[in-house]
Amino acid sequence: MKKAAVAFSLPLATLVSSVVLAQEGADAALLQQQIDALRQQLILQNQQLFQLQQQLSATQTPSGISSPVAEGMTERVEGEPRSPQQGRSTEDLLLEQHNVFDRKFSLEAGLTYTYYDRKDLIFNGFLVLDAIFLGQVDVDRIRAHQWTADLTGRYTFNDRWQAELQLPYLYRYSHYYSVGKDGDGRDGISEHSLNEGGLGDISAAVFYRLLTETDTSPDLVWNLRVKAPTGRDPYGIPEERVGGDESNLTVPTELPTGNGLWALSTGFSAVKTLDPAIIFASINYTHHLERSFDDISAAEGNQPGKVRLGDAFGYGMGMAFALNERLSLSMNFNQQFGKEAEQHPDGGDKVKIAGSDSNSASLGMGVTWAMTDKLSLVVNWAAGLTPDAPDYVVGIRLPYRF
Repeated sequence: MKKAAVAFSLPLATLVSSVVLAQEGADAALLQQQIDALRQQLILQNQQLFQLQQQLSATQTPSGISSPVAEGMTERVEGEPRSPQQGRSTEDLLLEQHNVFDRKFSLEAGLTYTYYDRKDLIFNGFLVLDAIFLGQVDVDRIRAHQWTADLTGRYTFNDRWQAELQLPYLYRYSHYYSVGKDGDGRDGISEHSLNEGGLGDISAAVFYRLLTETDTSPDLVWNLRVKAPTGRDPYGIPEERVGGDESNLTVPTELPTGNGLWALSTGFSAVKTLDPAIIFASINYTHHLERSFDDISAAEGNQPGKVRLGDAFGYGMGMAFALNERLSLSMNFNQQFGKEAEQHPDGGDKVKIAGSDSNSASLGMGVTWAMTDKLSLVVNWAAGLTPDAPDYVVGIRLPYRF
């Protein structure tokens, strides 16, 4: 019986092993089928992805601008308002020339350096044969350096209204130089330096967007600005002779940091996007209010009276280019015409101050670098084109958007 049991167990073990191997082979075949199916799906997905990429490329020109066919799919109704598609850097440059209403609050710190160099020749004599000058020639020269540090805050109420407040601080350094004859007829060379610092004239402004840019019209903003006489006014500052009695140089004892008068100005600024450029222009008019002073003369003693600076009209124009998302370049031209100032001494007649009218024109450039999503660096410079304009101006501004 034991031999029969052993003989029966051997075929049974062989059968069980065969069944197990068959089951494992079936599982392996099933897994292989699943792998083959997934591989086929991956190949199909890659083909579909390639076809979609080809279709996307077909709807774009080499420069990355949508083709007319693609534009037709998302065409805007003509006259519908739109925002200029400038980058962050161009937006910050336009903030200096125009206005941007997309940020609730912004704070801007600036530092500007202005340089003046003026030479005056004074002739006291006569010409012989219209070619030879006989007499006295005096040369007066003034070199003026002015640094202005200001802090400007802008608050946007909505997409139409915005308010601004600017607080300036001025530091001035002037060097006076004179060559000529003194009172005794001797050659004299005199020079003197003077510096002064203090709060400038604070200004506040409101801006209202009249038009929002569309395909056919520009972005148009009206502005109204008030400037308060918070700086040191230039009236009644006494003069003194420096270098002794033999000197022929007379200089003021102080330097002003403001003009001493209330001023109201209004104007318009416009911006139009013409890819890849953005053009901007502005006009403004400034009116100075008449004001009384205890002393309006540099002579000894108080001479009370009223002063009013001449009204001024100015305009500007320029163009900005976005080199990339964070770097942009701009060019601008500005000119301002000022009428003659008037003085009205107490008990006397109102008179116009001869030579106080002005024509100031400058040509400038600017570069903006958007350093972060909120902070930018704006560098600008300008060269004077007329004698009444500064010789050159260099400025650095740091606008920060909250």
